[in-house]
Amino acid sequence: MFDQMLLSIGLIIASLIAGVLVGLIRKQFSDREKKLISMAMTGMVFILIFLMGVKTGLNKSVMEGLGIFGLKALLITLAAIAGSILFAVLFDKLVLRSGSK
Repeated sequence: MFDQMLLSIGLIIASLIAGVLVGLIRKQFSDREKKLISMAMTGMVFILIFLMGVKTGLNKSVMEGLGIFGLKALLITLAAIAGSILFAVLFDKLVLRSGSK
């Protein structure tokens, strides 16, 4: 199990490095290429979310405690959104607007 996790992390890091290298080598992408890359990324995110849902649905312990997990997840999500909005507003008022004076 640990070996599989290390392999997965290694593949993620290798993929990230490969993407950065392609970006550094190409430097410029046409508008059409940017649109295709964006569409591919969006599609991959949807596939990832779908597969996460399938894996969640197959896990009995998660499905049995879904009510408790769901409430905790909702609270964490709402707190993360509120914190992000608060930080963005504070950053805008304290850093961006003070620097433009």
